[in-house]
Amino acid sequence: MVKTLVVDDDPMTCSLLETILQMENYQTASATGFDDIIVLLDKEQPHILILDFHLAASETLEQVPLIRANPTWQHLPVVMTSAIDRRQDCLAAGADEFILKPFNWQDMLKTVNKIRDNLKI
Repeated sequence: MVKTLVVDDDPMTCSLLETILQMENYQTASATGFDDIIVLLDKEQPHILILDFHLAASETLEQVPLIRANPTWQHLPVVMTSAIDRRQDCLAAGADEFILKPFNWQDMLKTVNKIRDNLKI
């Protein structure tokens, strides 16, 4: 079973995303923040990461190059989200996809399912 990790500072967004993904037979985990992205990934062992661009007052854009530089996680699909269109910045940093908030849930599922179908697990 494919596991997604949702990282967003809004617990409601985490809960809604987890519910929708679980209805599609994904295993899910969520976090409303982290001290070290690699430690969080090592703990949760996701196949797909959904990462909000803003967590509280900080941006997460610098986390993507850290993920790409880590041999264990360098191929982890990263979907970034934001209420502000930061698509180009996110893709340039190494994210695989960007989804603008508020989500269209069908688009979110289409994106995550497309990534799932391309996973080699």
